[in-house]
Amino acid sequence: MKKITAFAICYFLLVLNVQAQTFETRGLIYNHEMSGGLLIHTAGWSLFLDLAKREEYRKKNLWEFEITQTHHPKEIKQTIDFGLTFYGFNSPKPFFYGKQNSFYNINVSYGKQFLLAEKAEKRGVEVGIKLLGGLSLGVLKPYYINALYSSDVHNDYGITAIRYTPETAEKFLDWFSIYGASGVFYGFDHMSVVPGIHLKGGFNFDWAGEEQSLKALEVGIVFDAY
Repeated sequence: MKKITAFAICYFLLVLNVQAQTFETRGLIYNHEMSGGLLIHTAGWSLFLDLAKREEYRKKNLWEFEITQTHHPKEIKQTIDFGLTFYGFNSPKPFFYGKQNSFYNINVSYGKQFLLAEKAEKRGVEVGIKLLGGLSLGVLKPYYINALYSSDVHNDYGITAIRYTPETAEKFLDWFSIYGASGVFYGFDHMSVVPGIHLKGGFNFDWAGEEQSLKALEVGIVFDAY
């Protein structure tokens, strides 16, 4: 399984733990940095934690830990209108028709960031380039839907949560049997893992006016192979 994800991200970070030294012409320079947050990109979202250690003035060593949920480009959220209730059931939740698995990946990366252009003395934009690579662990969690089934008692209906298997395929793909998505906690007992590798590269533009914070736009490409 291979995927290529291109993304443009704008995010705001606070430096949580720093050690610094002062240069007369360069102001405050941080030797250690820690930052984290939520990224929204073209294929989903991710939570990340970045650790940086300055090797020299223009070069940093980077460690990055990231948990990402990746959406398939053909995923389209849909709803079925049964009214407020159907045989005493709650209204159905939106669902993804034909979706078999939710995909998450856990990345551990190591790399370098190089300073290309410094900020002006009082204001401006710092430009850097970062290159990272590491191991990926893909996690497949089966996607469950609520399926209607007919009860033999007074033509009543029931609901059961099912995932896609060769045995349930006909019911799983029957539009008129779907009563929305099941809860998010379904499928944890049938998860599987797929090992992989990934590469990440991009440009970083930092325009923070204060030395204690980062305000940055990052534009780059991520390549994951499983």
